[in-house]
Amino acid sequence: MEIKHKDGRFSVKTEHGEAELLYKDIGNGVISAYHTFTPEEDRGQGVAERLALAVFEYAKEKGLKVRPDCPYLPRFLEKHREWKPFSTG
Repeated sequence: MEIKHKDGRFSVKTEHGEAELLYKDIGNGVISAYHTFTPEEDRGQGVAERLALAVFEYAKEKGLKVRPDCPYLPRFLEKHREWKPFSTG
């Protein structure tokens, strides 16, 4: 699965559709990751986790922090505490 990144959107095609994570620049070196979607048939298979990793890797590379506004991201951060320094939450 290849993750694509364009215009505030990370996406990946799955067997059952397309999963996405949307974000926007809210200023002061912070991006708001506000929406994650995975097709129902693909849930529980690590697709959202891969998208979350992509947004945090992007933030790290650009010197940004991620505000975890999507309900999935706080759960992701509990599992992946190494990304907390790149989060506002």
